[in-house]
Amino acid sequence: MTSIVKSQASTRVIKSGSSTKVVNSKTHIFMDTSRFRFHKTPTPATDGSQTIFTLPDSESYVSGLLEVFLDGLLQIKDTDYSETTATTFTMTAAPDANEVLRINYIKI
Repeated sequence: MTSIVKSQASTRVIKSGSSTKVVNSKTHIFMDTSRFRFHKTPTPATDGSQTIFTLPDSESYVSGLLEVFLDGLLQIKDTDYSETTATTFTMTAAPDANEVLRINYIKI
């Protein structure tokens, strides 16, 4: 079943089964939201010495669209972390074992 929900004057959200797309009628942009990943936990777990982390489920992210949060605070790219490869990132300082590391990204 496909449903269209009006969210703004020129934007529509189209839902079809398990897929959701955002459509802007002025610019004709289609965005596949099934590739969005929010509040994911990278591996390995924080331990006070680990600085290199890998995305879960062997996924890759779009360069420049990775967000890293440490204890809920957004980290600054190239200051607090760097994008190492399409599947890993490196923290400048190793998070302690009691700190929570989460990431948002768009899957390639």
